[in-house]
Amino acid sequence: MIHPLLLASAVFIFGAILGSFLNVCILRIPLGQSIVNPPSRCAACGRRLPLGVNLPILGYFILRGRAHCCGAHLDSRYPLVEAGTATALTALWLLYPHHLFAIYALLVAGLIVASGIDLDYLVIPDALTIGGVVVGISLSYLVPSLQGKEDPVDAMIRSSLSAAVAGGSLWLIARTASWFLQKEAMGIGDAKLLAALAAFLGWQSLPFILAVSSLIGTIVGIGILKQRKQKLGVKVPFGPYLALAAYLWLVGGATLASKYLPNNFQ
Repeated sequence: MIHPLLLASAVFIFGAILGSFLNVCILRIPLGQSIVNPPSRCAACGRRLPLGVNLPILGYFILRGRAHCCGAHLDSRYPLVEAGTATALTALWLLYPHHLFAIYALLVAGLIVASGIDLDYLVIPDALTIGGVVVGISLSYLVPSLQGKEDPVDAMIRSSLSAAVAGGSLWLIARTASWFLQKEAMGIGDAKLLAALAAFLGWQSLPFILAVSSLIGTIVGIGILKQRKQKLGVKVPFGPYLALAAYLWLVGGATLASKYLPNNFQ
């Protein structure tokens, strides 16, 4: 038997490597570029990165934040995404059985890419949102326990209805707020992202995700406004807050909610 600590360490290393790949996805997907070809290259000069200097997390510090080929400054987000992915996946590995870990790891990977792109471009690609809805519903059929069901059809129906309610509700709220404020209050991509989250996590996660993401978004938004001394109206991406709230649901929110609100989690 392999020691649990060794397995957790292996998951951490895998997460760091996956995080390096997610950095590539964040950089290339909005530009319409392939995420597999060409291999990793310097974003400044385009030279291919040798394997020895392309180490996840450690590579950034070994190079002291400078590209090995041309000396260009490296974005500190690279090691943050790699370390964050590794930590997030390790926590999921320790909390869930292997089949659910694989599904939630896939979800978290998609959320990290969606968040990075939303931070850079204030948009979330349909491939991640609508694609997430399709994948969530499909996996609910293949793994009914994802929705707390035993019958695949029941699980698929629950996933589908959850996605429809989540996406439709947030879309309606966004349209109403936009009409009231006479300007766009929230992007439609956020509604699609919430639909994808509901397809994976079920309707019972929605109150928690909406409440926590709104709280985090408000706190961060006020901080940004004060720091930059800007007036209300500046656009702030909401996708990363939805993603963070969904992850918090996975690592503790669901347990707390089921403990204090048992009748809502049947």
